[in-house]
Amino acid sequence: MNGEFLVPTGWVIKEYIECQNMSQKEFSFRLGVSEKHVSNLLKGKTRLTEEMALKIETILTPTPASYWLNYESKYQEYIARQKFSEVYSAKDLKIYANRFHFKEVFSGLNWDMEKQAKEMLKILRIARFENFYAAYNEFVNVNFMEDGGEKEAIAIWLGLAREEIEVQNKKEIAEKTFKKENLEQDLYILKNIALNEDYIDSIRSARKFLNFLGVYLVICEPVINCKVRGALTSYEGIPTIFISGRFKTHDNVWFALIHEIAHLLMHYDSDRTIISFEDSQEKMAVEEKEANLFSRAFFINEQNYKEFIGKYSNTFSDKLIKDFAITQNVLPGVVVGRMQHDKVIPFDKFNHLKKSVE
Repeated sequence: MNGEFLVPTGWVIKEYIECQNMSQKEFSFRLGVSEKHVSNLLKGKTRLTEEMALKIETILTPTPASYWLNYESKYQEYIARQKFSEVYSAKDLKIYANRFHFKEVFSGLNWDMEKQAKEMLKILRIARFENFYAAYNEFVNVNFMEDGGEKEAIAIWLGLAREEIEVQNKKEIAEKTFKKENLEQDLYILKNIALNEDYIDSIRSARKFLNFLGVYLVICEPVINCKVRGALTSYEGIPTIFISGRFKTHDNVWFALIHEIAHLLMHYDSDRTIISFEDSQEKMAVEEKEANLFSRAFFINEQNYKEFIGKYSNTFSDKLIKDFAITQNVLPGVVVGRMQHDKVIPFDKFNHLKKSVE
């Protein structure tokens, strides 16, 4: 039954009784209800009830009650959807389109504003746009950084990433159950995978590795003003890592991935979503600092790093960085990224040693 052609259930019933050359009066007698009630039903003024459907089943045989009830359900859903345009005016939709990035999210789909609004509500998993702040203030930890980006953009990114879970992971997890000790034991495998200069292949291998251990991994492009690098959440009870790939380099994406793995090992709660923003040392939450320290130590030994920085100071070269990277079993870009982050070197130096993911 196509929603565009649905009519009240009573109209269909009327066609059936007319085909049997039965008058409304006779139909009411056979049903044992008033003629007025039948008239209201056939005009679509009265909803079809389960009791009435069972009575009609005995008269308009062999059509079962389930057929009429299913049609009534579809019709009522259709009516409810039609009322959406009554809830939000064109002016309202224009405001929400701007606030919730319709143009960016639905680019190229040629959907009208109403269709975009309905789809955005599904992405956000809220019934009305007015419910947004109540839903996300209560259930998503996005308040601990004032400069953490726009809350709407973060929520949209989370929704889009959620839609990609089964697409990207292709249900490879099967019946695997996540156990923290298994991940801790095999972490060295991830570091070896990160050595692969082919970004796409390295992420594919990382996803396969995490799926085997009972964890979903999704790479999802960030929305404008999102300012997140990753998130740790849960999908149908399974730990799930979202990575935005915001800075488009191999070292940044891998640091973000290990950062979320740190959260998984130290802070995971299936009822909670942890958002990881861009670094802001002054306002960074304790958990974020812990995850950052974990990621730094995962890739580069802290003592070795300090000795390297102290020994060569301002005389760094491609060869020195590459040689040190070999001692740490990481790509040179990881060392460069760490040095840039620590302001040991400017952000425009040695970028040729970093691998772009575009």
